[in-house]
Amino acid sequence: MHQTKLRLLPRRECLSFLLLGTLAFVPVIGIAQDPVESDSSSALKDRFTKLAERITVSAAGPPKTKLTRLEQPVLSWSNPERNTTVGALHLWTRTGRPEAALCIYPSLEKVHLEFQSLSTSQLLANDSDRLIWQPNQPGVNWKDLPDTAPPLKSPYQRLRQMRSIGRRFSAKLVPPNRPSIPLRVLERPIYRYPNHTGGDVIDGAVFSFVQGTDPEVLLLLEAYESGDEHRYRYTLARMSVVPTEVTIDNTTVWETSWAVQRSYTPYYVYETK
Repeated sequence: MHQTKLRLLPRRECLSFLLLGTLAFVPVIGIAQDPVESDSSSALKDRFTKLAERITVSAAGPPKTKLTRLEQPVLSWSNPERNTTVGALHLWTRTGRPEAALCIYPSLEKVHLEFQSLSTSQLLANDSDRLIWQPNQPGVNWKDLPDTAPPLKSPYQRLRQMRSIGRRFSAKLVPPNRPSIPLRVLERPIYRYPNHTGGDVIDGAVFSFVQGTDPEVLLLLEAYESGDEHRYRYTLARMSVVPTEVTIDNTTVWETSWAVQRSYTPYYVYETK
């Protein structure tokens, strides 16, 4: 059935609506409608890499512990629906386990840095020497996966198993008073944990629900030890200002409302040049 295509607004306008407290619907995913036209995609990617290098993310502690940024983005993405030609998703890890995500994308003449905590601890982020983000609560809440077989023995078998688990999830954006916007899960994980993360983690992977290839929801899966048993657990993290709904086997397990962003919230968009 033919559906009327919504006009999409850049995140800059979306955030303005939120700050003004409007109840009017803003049909966006929060990505710039008009990328910086003076830069080529290649130049923008170089610019994003330099911006990521400026950012340091640490666990607040005590003791304060600097996290490790993966050298390359785990996902270089675009969103034709939002007329966004290029964006990048970076991860910061602690002993290989992801602790923070950062999407970088153009917005008119500036660039947005979209932070999301993936940690059960408190974090802080600096842009060079300036503190820009310090969430005062954990960013994720881990839960055991229902009706799931124990993790298989080999890393290859577990990868196939986790990909199968990922297909049990579905996600969509649910803007009020408008049709929902289905998201698709990328078949391959955008990041696979090493097996030396320590603690109870056996294996892990990060999957992404996307529009185009633009990540809107992150799904983290972990195989872990619990006493003599091996189990799977999951957690979800938003990468969009828009209300979102996620189901497992058609049962809703996660819902968000419009993002209320502050520098002390787990999800936060910081604007820079």
